[in-house]
Amino acid sequence: MTLLRTRLVGGAMAAAMMLAAAGCGSSAGMTPSSTVSASQSTLPSSPTAAPSPTRPSAAPDDDAFALSMADPIDSWRTSYLTSSMTFAVPGTVVATSRGDGSVDLVASGDAVLDSRPMAVDDAFHIGSMTKLFTAALIMQLDQEGALALDTTIDTWFPSAPNGSKITVAMLLEHESGLYELDFDLVGTASNQELVDNVFAQPLIAEPGDEYQYLNAGYIILGRIAEEAAGKPYGDLVQARFIDPLNLENTYLDGYAEGPEAVKGYDLACDGATGDDCFGKPSTPTPVDSSPQWKGAWSAGGMVSTARDQAIWLRALVAGGVVDATHRQLMQNLTPLSSAYYSAAYGKAGVTPVQLGEGAGLATWSVPGVGNCLGHAGSIPGSNGIAAYCPDHDLSIAILNNLNPAGTTPGYPGLLELTPPALRAIGG
Repeated sequence: MTLLRTRLVGGAMAAAMMLAAAGCGSSAGMTPSSTVSASQSTLPSSPTAAPSPTRPSAAPDDDAFALSMADPIDSWRTSYLTSSMTFAVPGTVVATSRGDGSVDLVASGDAVLDSRPMAVDDAFHIGSMTKLFTAALIMQLDQEGALALDTTIDTWFPSAPNGSKITVAMLLEHESGLYELDFDLVGTASNQELVDNVFAQPLIAEPGDEYQYLNAGYIILGRIAEEAAGKPYGDLVQARFIDPLNLENTYLDGYAEGPEAVKGYDLACDGATGDDCFGKPSTPTPVDSSPQWKGAWSAGGMVSTARDQAIWLRALVAGGVVDATHRQLMQNLTPLSSAYYSAAYGKAGVTPVQLGEGAGLATWSVPGVGNCLGHAGSIPGSNGIAAYCPDHDLSIAILNNLNPAGTTPGYPGLLELTPPALRAIGG
């Protein structure tokens, strides 16, 4: 797996299965500040309040969440300083809510190391978390009869290999058997050129035979949505999800306007970057720009905030974004994905965390919380996750300005921060 692929893939198991390095390594890595800011916003339409620039010293209602979360987030961000990797996550924003209550937010660390503290309303490149917008769009188009999940992709792409066997549903569930994107082309080739390049490559499996997480499938789905609806993908997502839910700081990078995202950092070590640094002394290295930020498009090109992601996950999993039938299709774990993750965790000798995927939504088992459904995202400069935990009617979004944010980029901070966040809001 190339570094670029690891950066874009939010659920890549090869990286997610790596265990945190243990031992008594030095803490020579760069240590971000411990600044914490807090805010509370009304779900879904009130704007986010301005962040406090320092750690709160009192506990009014809107700062109680930040005070409760300060130590858990600091512990999460610095958890690798005492390992052989010796790095800390520069900055993290957490948003959480229960039911129809307000969204509580907390920011910890720096957006720019030793220069600007992280703020609760900072926007991030969210990488593969974009895929939930694409999956929901396809489900809505199926509801409306504009396409059908069992339609084969030769309907739109006559030259696609195995096009008469690969269905829309297989793309959603990562079971198409198609080859992955050429990541050297992402951000330089057009979306259709990316698709054409995938179709020119050898197949990796027969359709429906294997689960293989595939960014290419969601680029193809973006093009299918455009063909089926007769409108640009960005316009469809804006009109159907962003505007109705008042996701005021969410947009498709390069196709719409919004707040500038933090550029963030990539993990770097001696002669390597990204997951090649697992187990090695590492440090965050600034990211100035990346062609993937726009080029990942319907597979990973969106910008958003923690607040917006917490609202979006609740609406998608527990609300009316799609009807009950399609919501279930998005949630139901496919047998192939469950078998894949079970085998991977078994081989690593660790307790399963990711249980599998449905037609868009992944499911994780979080001790003390239960199952949580959502998606993670990893792209140059950031690594985050957003999830909804139905046992507690809890939405949580965790956005980090480091890629990868530790050895579990498929669920960065989910196990460490969800239980204390639940307790902090009275769960």
